[in-house]
Amino acid sequence: MQTMFFTATAGELARLAGAWGCGMDAREAGVRLAYVDAADLDPVQLLELDTLATGHDPVTVREALLTPAREIGGGAVAPGALAQGTEEQVVLTVRTALYRQLGRSADVRLRELAERWEARSWGVDWDAERYLGLLRGLAMLSELATRECRGVYVRFDV
Repeated sequence: MQTMFFTATAGELARLAGAWGCGMDAREAGVRLAYVDAADLDPVQLLELDTLATGHDPVTVREALLTPAREIGGGAVAPGALAQGTEEQVVLTVRTALYRQLGRSADVRLRELAERWEARSWGVDWDAERYLGLLRGLAMLSELATRECRGVYVRFDV
């Protein structure tokens, strides 16, 4: 599995952690997963997106994204169990400020953000159209998460 953004409740997140740790998928864990495939997106690109979309300080964003997940699952999962992951996968919490910003953005704003993201992500094989497709998917996922009181997470295969 490649990088994916998904929504989950604390209980679902705990079941996913157990399933993924055993090599199972979400269906085998009994979780119907709403997700957006992000292919080969890496944590640095997520950091760029967050700072571009929210305007928050990059150091603050980096600390919130990459520090082991003290909040993942609201304590339902042992601290760091997902953020530390294994050598193969890492699950991080997507900052609320980011996913709410995306969920409220009109398509024109998402297109502008995709173009700015491409300009700042030199050396990456992503272009503005590819970023825009991901942003549109994240905007819909964000609306779902907000409506259903779920968290938004990202799973990276490393």
